[in-house]
Amino acid sequence: MARPLEMLIIDDDKKFAESLNSDAQRVQIILKHKDNLEDARLFLQSDKGRKVSGVILDVVCMKSKDQEVADKNFITAAISFFTKEMAHLPLAILTGEPDQYKELSALYKGTENVYSKGQNAEEMLKFLKGEALKLDRVQVINKYKDIFEITEEYFDAETEEDLINCLSKLITSDKTQIKNNLACIRRLQEKVYVELNKNNPDLVPTEHVDDGVKVRAILKHLKEGNHVDGKTNNFAWSIYTISSDYGAHTQNRTQDSAVSKYTVHSAAYALLDLFLWFREVVDKTR
Repeated sequence: MARPLEMLIIDDDKKFAESLNSDAQRVQIILKHKDNLEDARLFLQSDKGRKVSGVILDVVCMKSKDQEVADKNFITAAISFFTKEMAHLPLAILTGEPDQYKELSALYKGTENVYSKGQNAEEMLKFLKGEALKLDRVQVINKYKDIFEITEEYFDAETEEDLINCLSKLITSDKTQIKNNLACIRRLQEKVYVELNKNNPDLVPTEHVDDGVKVRAILKHLKEGNHVDGKTNNFAWSIYTISSDYGAHTQNRTQDSAVSKYTVHSAAYALLDLFLWFREVVDKTR
């Protein structure tokens, strides 16, 4: 099953937001509720906010957290913010006033989708889900859902975002991006070993991650201790050498060698196998 989609609802009616969340969960959507635009903006800038893949806006709501009365200018301010700062997110406007629904439907025809509370919530959720599934981030997570189950359980938001960015740019032939991708793969390999140390210091000794991640020493320790199978050991060395030679330490090379998008593909897929191995060894030692 694909990971549920997380969406944001900005509405001053908490009970309504909770009720709508119950309906949303039936179609694999989890709603995060904020009752003002200021808190919503702060949430979207946080690690948790990165997961948001759609937004529901009340028409009359608070613009700042110190307001006590809903502001009629909220919807204008909210649409302006999302258009400028979060244009990739699908947006739905929701009102409980029939006259307002007609007025806004005409006003935003062809630009924004307007829905009526208690009337067409199912249609709204269907629209938001359909648009969210088109987002690059969501498509990457769904394509590699077994890997992102691991990152969600064991790793921080930054690691997950690094992996999403890397996997979403595998097809590029741009040399700068290829180098950036390989450098990212190297960072992710190091994060696997740092997290493995947290879960089991016997597998990755603390001395190998305390003052910088010493990948060579870690790989040697894992091999000598029979903690890693032959395939994973070969993949790990491949990731390390390729990403070091062509990603992390490219300034030491006299010329660009024949690295291509396929080089990145091979290193990236070896990295994904490393994540699978990580889960296997951690589960065994729990």
